[in-house]
Amino acid sequence: MTPEIISLSSEPMPYMTDCDLKRFGAFEYHCSRCCDYFVLIFMLGSCLKFTEDSRLTTLSAGEWYIQKKSLRQSAPLPSPNAEYYWIHFRADYADDPMSSIRLPIRGSFRPELAVPMLEELHSACQRSPRNPFELQSGFYRLLDLIYAHENACSPLTASVISYLNGHYREPVTSRTLAAHFHYSAEYINKRLKEEMGTTIHACLAKLRLQRASRLLVYSDRPVQEIARECGFSDVSLLYKAFRRAFGLSPSQYRREHQVSFRPPQDNDT
Repeated sequence: MTPEIISLSSEPMPYMTDCDLKRFGAFEYHCSRCCDYFVLIFMLGSCLKFTEDSRLTTLSAGEWYIQKKSLRQSAPLPSPNAEYYWIHFRADYADDPMSSIRLPIRGSFRPELAVPMLEELHSACQRSPRNPFELQSGFYRLLDLIYAHENACSPLTASVISYLNGHYREPVTSRTLAAHFHYSAEYINKRLKEEMGTTIHACLAKLRLQRASRLLVYSDRPVQEIARECGFSDVSLLYKAFRRAFGLSPSQYRREHQVSFRPPQDNDT
């Protein structure tokens, strides 16, 4: 079963605001609320039961979970003696899977790795004044632990992405990849969709667009030459891609974003 995924914007990066250790009593319930922030939970003991938009979730020791912002949370059942660390963090959802942070909603963790990091983060939150760099670095270490453990691509997907990065200038098609990797185009697309949230065509278009936009900003090369360099078979396709992505022609995009390489003049100082 494919895990539920959230795609978070990498600009700005997720930002932790608070962290604490929670221990429930024998008859305590999860609170009812609707948060404007995400909550990352690391379960240490017993079980935690709560609903999100009326869907019941049960977490056991050794599991982590991300409660999504703006969902109504409640609890029809108590969570006797539940014990867990919670981390509040702010982040925006992202629409572009190729430039986002993709995290599963839940997974398992190794206590010997995660608990010392959680204890350090908790201690840093208790100190006054707080060191924001210490807090965020500790938070990112935990996200990195989750990301590395849960978000690793299969060897096939990693190889396909690597191939596209090296051959986007060429007329790559689904048939090209099927012949190179000895899998059907349908299967390759299925793997990319499940693991990266994209398709062969969308990934290739994104790579070409990223390269073209950088050349427009950081060079004075003609638009037609950039189109050929980035794998667009016709300059009109480059124009269509920029119109769809930015609402601008390549020339307009260059005028608005280009970095000047003009040497400083005497009257600039």
